[in-house]
Amino acid sequence: MLHRRQFLGTAAAGASLLAAPSIVNAQAGEPFTFMTPFGFIPDFIEMMNMVSGGHLQRQGFAPRLLGGQGTATAIQQLMAGTASFVRVTAIDQFLAVARQNAPLVTVSTLYQGSTFQLVSLRDRPIRDAADLRGKTVGIVSVGGSTDLLLNIMLQKAGLRTEDVKKEVTGNSPGALQLVRQGRVDCFLCAIGVVVTLRRANEPIEVMSTDKYAPMPSQIFVTTRDYLQRNPEQAVRFLRAYRASCDEVMNGDKRAIFQRAARDFEIPGIRDLDTVSALIDVSIRDLWLSEGRENLYRNVPRLWLDADRNIRGAGIAAVPNVEALYTNEFIDRARA
Repeated sequence: MLHRRQFLGTAAAGASLLAAPSIVNAQAGEPFTFMTPFGFIPDFIEMMNMVSGGHLQRQGFAPRLLGGQGTATAIQQLMAGTASFVRVTAIDQFLAVARQNAPLVTVSTLYQGSTFQLVSLRDRPIRDAADLRGKTVGIVSVGGSTDLLLNIMLQKAGLRTEDVKKEVTGNSPGALQLVRQGRVDCFLCAIGVVVTLRRANEPIEVMSTDKYAPMPSQIFVTTRDYLQRNPEQAVRFLRAYRASCDEVMNGDKRAIFQRAARDFEIPGIRDLDTVSALIDVSIRDLWLSEGRENLYRNVPRLWLDADRNIRGAGIAAVPNVEALYTNEFIDRARA
């Protein structure tokens, strides 16, 4: 297996679109490329572990994992055929299908619950979307998932987007200082930020976007054409994915991260306790939020909720929500 100093660049056609390098496995096998949306942050440990833990190799692949620079890049690489699978959010898929007629299909949902949380200070809590009227809200990026989820929350509370002011605060624990300084009243962030703040005993109030905008969160997507041409390859990929996730759930997370860090540049890896705690919380609150029987599966109710919420907020309208996902391949991989 190649280590960090031996990283190979991506193909010239896609290199300018990727911020992070790729991993290539030196063993013989069927070449296979898949992609994260944002580098190699701890949230994507199950993808890194598919390579570092040998799960894809045992399915006959010579894998390469690319680290993307945003979900738009990841979807673009998927459509171009550079990657066979990418991990994105459901709202990204809705947008790509509605606006670009992209033939995307979700083969598995990993996060059944939302990774995005609204954080405020306990002595100035925001516990309800109606409390956002007149407030300044921090979002991760303009036009990104947190921006769109905030719009859905406002619509559900009977508010207009003009009723709040939005400021880009990124996805960092440092956003809490902006609340203390009065620059924002609250901010949206991923669950990893919440875990870090709670481990630091910060006095925070937290509300999941699921309270107003339930929908599948982190999903594995490919194209309809790929599934038609490579059905058995898709099943083998999902077997490796399931095996990796099972190891992450039941194994020594510190050891899994340490092994992955030999192959990937993982931000925050020096604090193994925190990154391990993040995965524990993600498994409990997001992977298993629809029960162990729905682990890795696409839950139709959540997809219908997503369609209703996204369409109701005027964000996007897809022709047929049931065409966005299939459980055929993950059920075969789980059998």
